[in-house]
Amino acid sequence: MADKEAGRLLLIEALFGFVAAIFLVLVLKELRQIFIPFFVALFFYFMLNRLVRRLEKRRLPKPLILIGVLLLVFSSLFLLGLLIFNGASSFIDNFPLYSEKITRLVKDMLISLKLPMIDVQQYLAHIDWEKNIDPGKITAIVSGTLGNFSSLFGNLLLVVLLLMFMLAEKVSMAARITQALSKQRGEELQSMMATINARVQHYLFIKTLMSLATALLAAVILIIGGVDLVIFFSLLVFFLNFIPTFGSLVSTAFPVLIAFLKFGFCLRLIVIAAALMVMQFVMGNVIEPLVMGRSLDLSPIVILLSLIFWGWLWGVVGMFLSVPITAALKIYFESIPSLKPLAAALSSE
Repeated sequence: MADKEAGRLLLIEALFGFVAAIFLVLVLKELRQIFIPFFVALFFYFMLNRLVRRLEKRRLPKPLILIGVLLLVFSSLFLLGLLIFNGASSFIDNFPLYSEKITRLVKDMLISLKLPMIDVQQYLAHIDWEKNIDPGKITAIVSGTLGNFSSLFGNLLLVVLLLMFMLAEKVSMAARITQALSKQRGEELQSMMATINARVQHYLFIKTLMSLATALLAAVILIIGGVDLVIFFSLLVFFLNFIPTFGSLVSTAFPVLIAFLKFGFCLRLIVIAAALMVMQFVMGNVIEPLVMGRSLDLSPIVILLSLIFWGWLWGVVGMFLSVPITAALKIYFESIPSLKPLAAALSSE
């Protein structure tokens, strides 16, 4: 009888947890305009908190440190926007050259396949690529993807403000919450938050260094190969390297595509593509795990599923944040006895 009652309670807890999880997902999706800036600010907090604390130990004034961090964040965002704009402008300027190459490649393909595509060839010959690739249309597409400028600027401002408040706190929110709990539960919460902070900080620090090294190596390969838009593609490699698996594929595909449009299918293209793929494989599957160690201890399939889930929930931003959020959830599950089996399922061991 006692076993049946215990099983019934366990089933009720599982159903309640399932319903609560669905409700939480719906809240996160509907209120993403609030949660995304908060989690992006938290992402920057984990990246910059160690630097701020070290500067505080050198007895530098806290306001001076925060102003410096503010300038660093704003200058980084400004530089990012400038590089993206220059890259897009260069692509638009060079598109007539690429359009000629596309037309020639399609014609050659139709001729080699010996298909009766005379009408298609005539259509391709009369396409005005410059009119079809209108910078205004590209701006509209980007605006529809990222939101209008005022909304984007407002989100960035909100992120910076949240980051400043997080870094300016003398006593963290977790420390204040522990004061309202029992001594044992407070110590457990502090230990859990310390573990999350240490592991996520270590992951982001190593990931940033590895992304920077990968971007520099990609720049060297592209410069030697004579590919256009080197700075833009190097920046793309740096940021997309934070997205597991798909990031490296996308950051490799774009420069290879531009090289194909510029040089056609030749030995140079094969060498460029092979060099980029080998570099990405060695950096992502050999050097990075060796340097990173088992800091997050997440299963590869869990990382892939979390990438898909957070990408569906919050788009590209969710893909960037998927690994740190999943790692934090795993550490949280480890602190609750009833959820330890779920934490074990997320682990790579």
